Amino acid sequence: MDESPTGCWTNHHSIIQFKDQWYLFYHHNDYSPTFDKARSIRADSLFFNTDGTIQKVTPTYRGIGVTNANTQIQIDRYSRLSDKGASISFLDTASKFQGWKTVLEAAGAWVQYNSVDFGKKKPKSVTVRALSPAGGRLQIRVQGIDGPVLAEIPIAAGNEWQLVKASLLQFKPGLQNLFVISKDNNQIAIDWTSFE
Repeated sequence: MDESPTGCWTNHHSIIQFKDQWYLFYHHNDYSPTFDKARSIRADSLFFNTDGTIQKVTPTYRGIGVTNANTQIQIDRYSRLSDKGASISFLDTASKFQGWKTVLEAAGAWVQYNSVDFGKKKPKSVTVRALSPAGGRLQIRVQGIDGPVLAEIPIAAGNEWQLVKASLLQFKPGLQNLFVISKDNNQIAIDWTSFE
């Protein structure tokens, strides 16, 4: 693992195997970006090449584990972000323990959140807690940025957080990788999403 771009020595780590999967446990200074001694724990899956060498681990906010689709999915704990137009920032810089938000500000910008368990029963709707000063439109897909569309969600213009509910267009059961994609160039901040 490379040293974090923020200068935190994230590669002071531990490696374990559990149920045929290897994991890398390490730390980061997420809650104290200007002081790297107040550290929070992170974990990511570890994989090997066919010759036995370790594949480089790219730190994620998502980490490991399975998230039930009917809980509040904190997509700021992403598995991957698009190269342009997507970022993570604090909900409130004066109160950092409130958590983070995902900000999409370009058409086609996306965030990926792995291992969401939809089970077997189709949810009726999806709810997103979002904020968009100029309004915008989100799309939720699974299996890839061009994968099946689960929902289209219009976000009304406003300067306050709002809960927006949309019907599901289709359903894919079981464990899915979730993609939330901006469909226009207006800034949209997302706190969480949940399927009901």
